[in-house]
Amino acid sequence: MQNGISVYAGLGYKLAENISLIQKAAKLGLKRLFTSAQVPEAAVNSEKFFNEFADIITVAATNDFEIIIDVNPENVDEFNLDGLILRLDDGFTVAQIVELSKRRKIQLNASIVDEDFLQKLFERKANFKNISALHNFYPHLNTGLDAYFFVDQNKMLHDLGISVGAFVPSLEGKRRPPFGEGLPTLEDCRNFSTDLAARFLAALGTDFIIIGDGLPTDEEIEAVANIRENEVIMNAKLLTDDLTSVDLLNNSFTRRPDISKSVIRAVEGRQILKKIGGKIAADDFPVERSFGDITIDNEKFGRYAGEVQIVEDVLPADARTNTVARIIDEEIFLTGYIKPRQKFSFRFI
Repeated sequence: MQNGISVYAGLGYKLAENISLIQKAAKLGLKRLFTSAQVPEAAVNSEKFFNEFADIITVAATNDFEIIIDVNPENVDEFNLDGLILRLDDGFTVAQIVELSKRRKIQLNASIVDEDFLQKLFERKANFKNISALHNFYPHLNTGLDAYFFVDQNKMLHDLGISVGAFVPSLEGKRRPPFGEGLPTLEDCRNFSTDLAARFLAALGTDFIIIGDGLPTDEEIEAVANIRENEVIMNAKLLTDDLTSVDLLNNSFTRRPDISKSVIRAVEGRQILKKIGGKIAADDFPVERSFGDITIDNEKFGRYAGEVQIVEDVLPADARTNTVARIIDEEIFLTGYIKPRQKFSFRFI
């Protein structure tokens, strides 16, 4: 995933802080930079804003960032620089978007487009090769998008081959005016850690993720840099010291295409066990299994030995199945987003 950061001119951030942020992100492999030309608090027409903006663009370009700038119909001509991707906020007509798409790369506002609007772009022969989409972020508490609406919007855009990005907040960098309450796309993510919010967006099939707040910590930048596309990554606690079980769990898995009633079944567990060798001995004291438990079938299960499952029910103890780990409580909800044939993995803490 080509994820990114946000850098803002004229909002009280020191230029040295912004430049340092760009350089840190570049070292971690981030390649997208979002900035805005329509923040009332930034006094967009001031000399200070334009001077800082020019320095930010220069440093970002030097570090090979793809630069995205949020513009509106009134100020788009002021920022019509070659190489910038124009993220078009509300107010652009179909005719304006079609014309822009024929000349340069643009991004639609993924939070507000609808099928009728996209159909008009298609009918008027917009250049979809130059079109991607980026959701809004929401500074106002309780106004972030609903997750179900978000998924529906993304599917509509994906059906036309349009990649879609979204924002996650920084818990440590909530300084951006006007409220300093974070800049998430999803309201559910407002008080998530940046790491969890990014993993949630990845689980929802988001194509790229940008930290909305302007001064995230090094750990938050690194978390977004390490997100893997379309994989559900869950923090979990080990409940076993069996080395074969631990070795087996430290792999990436795929959910089977057939949905079981009570468990999420991994495709690869048995094959991985054969590859690494060893065996899964039965636990001396099998326990009742509950939602969020991670299990491995042991040697008593015959040819099923090595099968990895995530429990989505309350199941009785079974001497043939070992409970070897548990997803942490605040992340069990992520299991609901593991679709058939989707990758998932565990990160042990």
